[in-house]
Parts: sequence; structure tokens; C-alpha cells
Amino acid sequence: MKRLEVITLALLMLVGVSAFAQPGQGRMLRGDNNRGNQRFERFECNIPNLTDEQQAKITDLRVKHLKETTPLRNEQREKMARLRTLETADKVDLTAVNKTIDEISAIRTQVLKKNAAHRVEVASLLTDEQKVFVNARRGNRMNNGFRRGNGRGNYRGMNSPRGGYWSNSEDDE
Repeated sequence: MKRLEVITLALLMLVGVSAFAQPGQGRMLRGDNNRGNQRFERFECNIPNLTDEQQAKITDLRVKHLKETTPLRNEQREKMARLRTLETADKVDLTAVNKTIDEISAIRTQVLKKNAAHRVEVASLLTDEQKVFVNARRGNRMNNGFRRGNGRGNYRGMNSPRGGYWSNSEDDE
């Protein structure tokens, strides 16, 4: 009996350790939440035949873009936290929920517009060959994004505040 307990404990420890050995797993616990910058830097380095001048200008544009969008993204995250608080209250104030959703949408629109403007500015620095490369890579990233994730189904499970069981709150009354 004691031997079975030891084997079970060893297996549990092995599973726990292997979860953190996978790329991207445990990132928040390690404090390594800088994926966006790493992805951009990898992508920037992979554009073929970038001159030093192009790379310097792209880096300057990136810094400018991040200075503009980081406060907006932070505000969006704050609104999302507020939305979760509103949606999980004992008595949900639908007016406040809808207002917060509208605020989140407005911020998201601003970020998307700034992202588009940034892409246009970067593209203006590139040759035609480099633009073709960037456009082809952008399409691949969009398709691959749906395959990645942490298995939560984009918050669409039974315990989700915006899907599954909770999506039809009128039926509960």
C-alpha cells in the first residue's frame, strides 16, 4: 500500500514538472509576460534584407506606437476587470454592464486604428519584396492565432461569465 502511495506521488510530481517544461506554460508564474515584444522583435529580425537604417526607423516607430497604445491597453484591461466585477455581482446592473462594454469597444477601436496606422508607417519604409513578405506573414499569424490558446475555449465554458450556462440569463428567472 505504501509503495502505491509513493508511485502515485512520483507520478503527480512528474506531471506537475512537465507542465512547466512546455514552452509558454507557467509564463505568468515566472513573471515572463513579455510575449508581445518578443514576437515583434522576432518578426522584425525576420524581414529579409532590412538595412540598419530601416531597422532603426522601425524600432523608433515601434517605441512611439507602444507609448501610444500601452495606456489604452491598460485602460482596456481595467474596464475588462470592472466588467467581470459587474457581471459577477449578486444583482447585475445591466445598464452599467452595457456601458462598460461600450467603453471597452471604444478603446478597442482606438487601438485597432492605431495598429493600422502603425502598419502603414512601417510598410512605407519597406521595399516591395519586404512588403510581400510582411503581408504573407501577417496572414499566417492570423490563421495560427486560432489554434493557440490555453484550452479555455475563449471563455466559453459552463463557468464562463459570457457563454455557456450564463449566456441565457433570462431563462433563469
